[in-house]
Amino acid sequence: MTRIAALGDGVEEWSCTRCGRRLLFRSPPEFEKIVLEPGDERAAHVGAAGGLQVTVAEPGPPAAGELAAQDRDWLAGHGIEWDPGDAR
Repeated sequence: MTRIAALGDGVEEWSCTRCGRRLLFRSPPEFEKIVLEPGDERAAHVGAAGGLQVTVAEPGPPAAGELAAQDRDWLAGHGIEWDPGDAR
């Protein structure tokens, strides 16, 4: 989420550019959150003032040869066979 306005008295307006969620936050010690537009309430929203850029990580196995020897030893110690060709 991105801070789009500082309204005074510790109140800030935040918005999600992807789903349209809009909130008003009041900073502690008088914390308050008011939802102006719910957007996608199931989405995990993260935000920060000052230029945070959020990207989406694609999960997957490490590429062949990228698994450290220490990690291979741990897998072997737990009965897990590691073949770098399996990652493809």
